[in-house]
Amino acid sequence: MSYLSRVYFAYTEVIILQGKARVIPLFILLFTLLTVPPPLTCNLIVSAYADADSPVPLPEEKVTADAEEEDKLLLSPGTVTVIKPQEMKGEQKNLPELLKQVPGLHIIELKGRGAYTTASVRGSTASQVAVYVDGVLMNLGSEAAVDLSTIPVENVERIEVYRGYIPARFGGASMGGVINIITKKPDGKGEGSLLLGTGSYGKFRANATYSTKLGDGNLFLGLTRDQANGEFSYLNTRNEYDPNDDYWAKRKNNSYQNTDALVKWQNENWTLEGAWKRNDRDLPLPIQGIESDRSWEKGPKQVTDQTSFAASHRRKIGDLDLGLRLEYLHQEKKYDDPKDGDSQFGLPGYKNKHNRYVTDRYGVALDGSLPIGDSHLVEFLWNYYDETLHTKGDILENYPALNATEKHTRHAWNGQVQDTVSLNKKDNLWLTPIVRWNSADGRTEFSGGAALSYKIDDNWSAKATYGSYNRAPNMYELYGDGAFIAPNTLLEWEDGTQWDIGVTWKGEILKGKSEVTLTYFGSHVNNLIEYFVINPQYARYDNVGKAHIRGLELEGSVKWDDWEIYGSATWMDAINKSDDSPYKDMRIPNRPEYEGFLRVARNNLLKSKRLSAFAEARYIGNNFYDRNQEIKQDDLFTLGLGFKYAIREDLKLVVGVDDIFDKAPEVLFLAEEYGPDRTMWYPLQGRTFYATLIWTF
Repeated sequence: MSYLSRVYFAYTEVIILQGKARVIPLFILLFTLLTVPPPLTCNLIVSAYADADSPVPLPEEKVTADAEEEDKLLLSPGTVTVIKPQEMKGEQKNLPELLKQVPGLHIIELKGRGAYTTASVRGSTASQVAVYVDGVLMNLGSEAAVDLSTIPVENVERIEVYRGYIPARFGGASMGGVINIITKKPDGKGEGSLLLGTGSYGKFRANATYSTKLGDGNLFLGLTRDQANGEFSYLNTRNEYDPNDDYWAKRKNNSYQNTDALVKWQNENWTLEGAWKRNDRDLPLPIQGIESDRSWEKGPKQVTDQTSFAASHRRKIGDLDLGLRLEYLHQEKKYDDPKDGDSQFGLPGYKNKHNRYVTDRYGVALDGSLPIGDSHLVEFLWNYYDETLHTKGDILENYPALNATEKHTRHAWNGQVQDTVSLNKKDNLWLTPIVRWNSADGRTEFSGGAALSYKIDDNWSAKATYGSYNRAPNMYELYGDGAFIAPNTLLEWEDGTQWDIGVTWKGEILKGKSEVTLTYFGSHVNNLIEYFVINPQYARYDNVGKAHIRGLELEGSVKWDDWEIYGSATWMDAINKSDDSPYKDMRIPNRPEYEGFLRVARNNLLKSKRLSAFAEARYIGNNFYDRNQEIKQDDLFTLGLGFKYAIREDLKLVVGVDDIFDKAPEVLFLAEEYGPDRTMWYPLQGRTFYATLIWTF
């Protein structure tokens, strides 16, 4: 079968799934933790892709999925990483924690676990990263910086992270990348599972799933509850030079409760899906040296309800594979501050006491693929969104720039065509050009790009991509969220270019199956829209001007019968290049220079082979919090350890601890120019124990 034929069939399966430097020491530390040495020495050079088999799969967590063995070139001619949450089931990871293993992707947790959390891909802003769940775009015009902490993962089968070149099946010019989340496929086997978990700081997680036949198709049901109070201890340095008045405090108003439900029915041609989720979140007080005195007071609260429905139909007309999707999404976000902004944070009174944001979005999408001769595979997508945002509350009165306008609308459409062209008789050299048209509120912009892929032999392959992009400021950036994002109606469109070049090696290292990828990437951005902290309570989006970003990604895995290792590392240089800016040649905030992840798993322990162990390490270094480069976040290195035990065939226990040495709460703001080092406005949660029981039936 030719490469284009494999791409064609893989494209069909993927669409069905949618409808359907500093890390080397980690190896030594983790091998020390896992007392029994691997069958091979520790001088392995591990990097590269985590392939479609997923990072660090454990035998007892095997997942059956269409396209399980697909080559990544069939998913995208660019760079893609695939994660299987079911292989880490019971470890109580949320979506941001799963994504931390992806090279080139940085998770921004400005207010801690469970709070507003976003992703930056290769130095992008959070708004430049598109997030899809079963083909439904989660980037609302009123909420374009997708809050990853609110997206459930217990019912997810796979997560695909695309970087650089973005395939045509994803609408728009995604400047940063795409996070594509695919929920479990109904299998109709009449089977289900029940998960119950507990942990430190009021942690509780429960999940129930069931799949059965219904009519001429299969039905899947999933329900999840995830909550914690977040009341961990930290040392408050009170922003002063004198260490004698430091004191230990407990984090307050830091709780969250996430509830979600998923119903999915699927047959050969149709997929019908409905989802509902609620995020009930206390907004934690920034510590300004007074939290211990007023921690008993109730702080602001934000409640978000979201409901979505989607209907997709696919059919073959000759060689043409055609799909149509209709969708509707409704979101209501309420913000309430019982203190009425009375300077309880040591800040000016903003008087945002009650705000309500209501969004309704209707969408339609038409996509397809058509092989032309033996050398071309054409793929196309057209989609349209009609979105309305209603804002009510104090924000209309407190921000004159909104002109007391309660209703905001956005009409947007995207059209794009991609062609995969085989360039030689050996069918090992392919060119994939793409053109896009993006329109919002009457303004239309053009962008495009191309990818060149070369399979050198059975072990080596190489790729290079280049493209342009643009993006309109969304309603969230323009009008805020009524809570801690202030409006800025003067934002301009972003535009720029991106490129990357990479090489992949796949083979054996000391009899272990291995895959290694090294990618060098870069981008130039104009009118970059960036998220800036105004003060401990409020932030706003502003145009930075120009930015130049470059970096290296290293990703890889090695697998033996009983041992598995996955690692990733990123070096990135993200610099403000605006000629008329006082911040020229300074690092862009929240873009760490170094980031690394390592996971080691030991399976089949004990004679019964019922026990497995795993350990993880993470590192973040040289990260600035502000654009003046005056506030630097302390480097962070954490270790985690866990065990999985099969009590019987249908019952499993998972126990573990994250951040064993409790390093996260010790992270400080380091004063680069003047003033003392001090506790972060929002300290990070540290050592966290957890235990989970999983029953399948």
